[in-house]
Amino acid sequence: MTMSKDTMEPAYFDLDGICQLKVYGDRGLVSAVSKELAFYRVDPQKAPNALDLEIELNRLKAFKPSSNPRELPPYDFFSRHKLARWALRFERLSQPPYRVRFYGNAFSELIVSKQIVEPMIRVLAQTLGFVFVHSAGLVKEGRAVVVAGGGGSGKTRLLLQWIKQGHPFLSDDFTILSSGRARRYVTPLRIGARLLNESGMGKNLAAIDRLSVYGRAALRRLLFNYAKLQSKLDIQTLFPEVKIADQVELKALLLIGRAGIEAGAIESLDCEAATDRLLAINRQEMYGFTGYLSGLHERTGGKMFSDFFTVLRARLREHLKNIPCFETSPIRNLNLQDLNSLIQKIDKTLLT
Repeated sequence: MTMSKDTMEPAYFDLDGICQLKVYGDRGLVSAVSKELAFYRVDPQKAPNALDLEIELNRLKAFKPSSNPRELPPYDFFSRHKLARWALRFERLSQPPYRVRFYGNAFSELIVSKQIVEPMIRVLAQTLGFVFVHSAGLVKEGRAVVVAGGGGSGKTRLLLQWIKQGHPFLSDDFTILSSGRARRYVTPLRIGARLLNESGMGKNLAAIDRLSVYGRAALRRLLFNYAKLQSKLDIQTLFPEVKIADQVELKALLLIGRAGIEAGAIESLDCEAATDRLLAINRQEMYGFTGYLSGLHERTGGKMFSDFFTVLRARLREHLKNIPCFETSPIRNLNLQDLNSLIQKIDKTLLT
């Protein structure tokens, strides 16, 4: 088959056996997803024999509304986020491979991975018994503390300081929980100028990558933070010698949160309270995908869509009842002394 200049060969991904997917269509959109999931990309010649999910990515101008009644497939939804506009079509939902079509404008390249592809993966993975938790995973000698918090709470800052001490990488954006284990989820880290300067990682980057970080930081200020323009950098670009852990024992949960806690301190947290907080963070990090789940339930009656957060709560509670839960003060604005003090406490108290 001859490929158009606007399309590219299908990209295949295997998330450590949890989910196998195929992404194809518009070159710019597929490229955006491929950069986000590059760690899991497999050679087309070794593409999985059985797929769980197929996602076709198209430009918005190619979208044509369905003439079917609203309660019959395909199920179309229309969304927007700042300058991005898109339509999302769910076509095949009865059995794998589930099929989704995305139609977006040029700005949708910025959101297609985080707001469409990854949430769909998380929904599918949960039906298979895996829970994605919005968190960073701190690993030491086969044990992990999952550090959870909303976007911008300081998870990446803590993780970078942890890795500087010679520890492996497990996760930064999400950690996967299953059977008392914390499993890796490897996606590019979002790095701004402040983190680059503080961590000293700049020396490992090519000049063009450093320029990208500082340029995006300047543009973000000019736009008054209207757009999240941090650079996305591979962990092995930032730390060439870092080891990437596969799966380790889940030892503890640390929630970033209450401003009333002393800077750098750690306090115990009730399992039920931790479950509620973690559920709220995960709900927020589904972006607008929750609306699609509600819409699909309304049109299809499918429990896979209506029960997502009910099942998530039950599974979070099951994971957390067997491990100690803690909370700490916001990390984003800790001074370096308090940040290093917190790291020492995690090392000596939570991971022993």
